[in-house]
Amino acid sequence: GKAYLCADEALTGLGLKPSLSADKNTLFLMIDGKLVTADLKSGQAASGNNQFRFAGSLRENDKVYLSEDFFSEVYGPLKKVKVQIEKSELGPAELGLRLPEKFKKDPVDVVVIDPGHGGDNYGANTADGWREKDLTLKLAKKTRDYLRNYPELKVYLTRDEDHYLGLDQRTEFANKLGADLFLSIHINACDTISASGFETFFASLKASDDASRKLAIWENLELSGSDPNGVPGKEDRSDLELILGDMAQTEYMAESDFIARLVQQNLDFAMQQTVNRGLRQAPFRVLMTANMPAVLVEVGFLTNASDRRNITDPANQDKIAWALAKSILQYRELKARQLGIRGNYENGKEKSKSTPKSGDQNRSP
Repeated sequence: GKAYLCADEALTGLGLKPSLSADKNTLFLMIDGKLVTADLKSGQAASGNNQFRFAGSLRENDKVYLSEDFFSEVYGPLKKVKVQIEKSELGPAELGLRLPEKFKKDPVDVVVIDPGHGGDNYGANTADGWREKDLTLKLAKKTRDYLRNYPELKVYLTRDEDHYLGLDQRTEFANKLGADLFLSIHINACDTISASGFETFFASLKASDDASRKLAIWENLELSGSDPNGVPGKEDRSDLELILGDMAQTEYMAESDFIARLVQQNLDFAMQQTVNRGLRQAPFRVLMTANMPAVLVEVGFLTNASDRRNITDPANQDKIAWALAKSILQYRELKARQLGIRGNYENGKEKSKSTPKSGDQNRSP
């Protein structure tokens, strides 16, 4: 996985004067008297006869963020130096956010990431062979890889291979670990192929809308396929409602709502060509018995051609995973600050913000 650094801040910090084209798709730089032109969409850069590749960029409002390998693969070779990227918890300080008034008074030390479906339960799937269970596992592993840069944060997957795991087993696993956060990753499907976009859910017996209610019922029945038709009626949900009447998530609903907003905000930043379907709530069984804040994210529709291209592209998978990891780290750091723990904590030592430095070997999560 790759971190993304604010281009203006990082390049200015290196004594460079970056310039952007009017459409902000091309970056111009002078490095040691050599003109560098970088296509921010394709991740291709050139200087004279030299060609370079990097992972590309992200854009938020008027700011451009460069993937960290721009500094090791473009800046470093032109300056003839090795580059080290010092990691941080990806900038939560500037968000100006506060946790809800009621929140669990424990630091975030244990995180459980749940790749949806597995084994005989494919989840959404397409005629050309894409299966939700495989893609959620890839995204979960990539998210874990980003978080491995923080050894004080213990990150577990409910499954790290392709096997079946029941919904209750997933939450039971997190509960036994005493997890501080549960994140379930899914990919949506619809019989209407124009349906597209990403959305983040937290648990509630009352769904935001009928589409959210149907999606939750489909996931709760652990159905496979790309066409969730024939959704059961209310009479088929009575057993679930009785079982979950004392819903463990009630205690954590405000905090789960907060984390879901972080996830949705960061996905909106990372997936700018994809529809933002917003924050929603629904009675997802996999969330409702979790004894910790818990959210479920649907990163797009496998049944939509544009979404499918994004979700199956490794570079876009990195961006999705980066957004999920960033949300976890933001939540972790913000909570630490409100509990009086020093910001950017790791082994009790404060870490510096993400900045490139020359002279050392490049390091990635």
